[in-house]
Amino acid sequence: MSDIADEIAAANELVARLRGVHSEIAVLQAEETALMTGLYHLRRAQQLDLGVSNLNAGEDAATEIGIALKVSQGTADGLIGLGLDLENRCPATREAFAAGRIDLAQARAISKSLSNASDELLTELEPALAAYAEKADPQRIRRTARRRLLEADPAGQAARRKAAEADRYVSITAHDDGTALLDGVLPAAGGQALYERLREMASSQCCRKDPRTVAQRRADALVSLADGTGRLVCQCCQPDCPRALTGEAPVARKALVQVGVSAETLAGLQDNPALLSGLGAIDPDLARQIARHARFEIITATGITTPTEAAAGIAETGSAATTAPTAATIGGLAAIPALATVGPIATAAGAETGSAAPAAATTPTTATATSITTGRPAPSAAAATTRHAENTDSATELRYRPGARTARQARAIDGICRAPGCHIPAAASDLDHQDRFDHANPQAGGHTTEDNLGARCRRHHRLKTLADNHANGWEVRHHPGRVVEWRTPTGESVTTEPEGSLYLFPTIAVPPVTAAGVPDAEPTGSIFDPGVAVNIMTELMQVYTTPEQRRQQGRALASRRDRINM
Repeated sequence: MSDIADEIAAANELVARLRGVHSEIAVLQAEETALMTGLYHLRRAQQLDLGVSNLNAGEDAATEIGIALKVSQGTADGLIGLGLDLENRCPATREAFAAGRIDLAQARAISKSLSNASDELLTELEPALAAYAEKADPQRIRRTARRRLLEADPAGQAARRKAAEADRYVSITAHDDGTALLDGVLPAAGGQALYERLREMASSQCCRKDPRTVAQRRADALVSLADGTGRLVCQCCQPDCPRALTGEAPVARKALVQVGVSAETLAGLQDNPALLSGLGAIDPDLARQIARHARFEIITATGITTPTEAAAGIAETGSAATTAPTAATIGGLAAIPALATVGPIATAAGAETGSAAPAAATTPTTATATSITTGRPAPSAAAATTRHAENTDSATELRYRPGARTARQARAIDGICRAPGCHIPAAASDLDHQDRFDHANPQAGGHTTEDNLGARCRRHHRLKTLADNHANGWEVRHHPGRVVEWRTPTGESVTTEPEGSLYLFPTIAVPPVTAAGVPDAEPTGSIFDPGVAVNIMTELMQVYTTPEQRRQQGRALASRRDRINM
């Protein structure tokens, strides 16, 4: 009995300590939220005094917090928004949070549940919810808040519902291993209608021998709605399938995407990862599938340095042309159903130029890459510079808006917004002049060239513009190799490098391997046709490599496959 009593006492002590630690963490969370909100107030007041608009003043506080704490800008934005709500609308919740009686999740649940409540309802319900939250989890808080709102003001529910529906959204973010995460808020009826439609398609358009689970069929049904086919194809592969399509199969609408991959990976000589705009790294096999019938464009490495060189501070303007060779880019109209699983990606460059914005693919700066560029007569640094000049419309350098090719190349090399902690794809970002364009005298400087353009999302474009005008205390410096230094008003400094070039000009060659496991769905077209992009890229490899170098590559590949099969 004594042993049992000792175990009970030990468990009680652990639970008591756990409660104490959780409360202490909540107190610190409340303090952190208050400090972030205080910094926002400070920056906002400073910028309003400097003439920044009321709408945008203080918005860069979240970026500053992200740099200081190494958290995402979205996290900082959320905590600042919560802090403002606790200050202005939820005093009882703020008090309970600061005392550690409720934690961050509970405080957020109250704030969100009452976001559309009138001032009268807020005064009546918020103290009671704050007290209730001390003994309830966030989900129960939200459910109770909805019930109390309906009981207290049933007539106002329509107005609150319309206000909540105004915040509807759908977003797609990168997930694990080449997949995408779909998130959204829809009107209740619309959300249920969507789910019922997906359920109906999953159950009625495939037979029982379809190898996919119900959840997988619902996911595929959503994709089929997005690509315009509106029809699931049963994958049972049985000739007598009762749900087989009759007549001509619907053709999926092509999705505009941007992919960056090295030329050697595109040609199958290496297996370096590729960059899918907006979602991040993808495996080389998927990149080659996308490239089968895509448009592609050569991207040069003029002005690009490797991350090591940039970090070491040894890069010189233009010097990288001798080491980083020409690159090929793919992108454009994807014609395979498998791509639709990551969702269509709107490309700013495509909208700007009226055509698909190609992504870049380049040969890496390794021994293999060197053989490609120097195998027969190699383009010298001068030749590379000349070719770059020939591809640049000199007349556009004195115009504010960049030419189509210059815009595509700058976006492909940057990959994402160049601000720290921002992951908005370059294809959806502005192109900002790093050295300011002189509208009064374009000849004076700040020309519209690839080297002087950088991807900035609209928010961080404003931040840099205000910094250039000395209106927010920030300083944005530009170093060789497209390295950008962001210095906060408190003097903290962080540098960013172009993400796209890491995929376009990889410094580590990944040997090709034989794909294993379940193959992806066969792309449209003949299995014997690798696609126009790969065909042309392979032809370029034949031009820039000697027969002996190709034989060496073949022997190395065969040796590696033998080791894999052992």
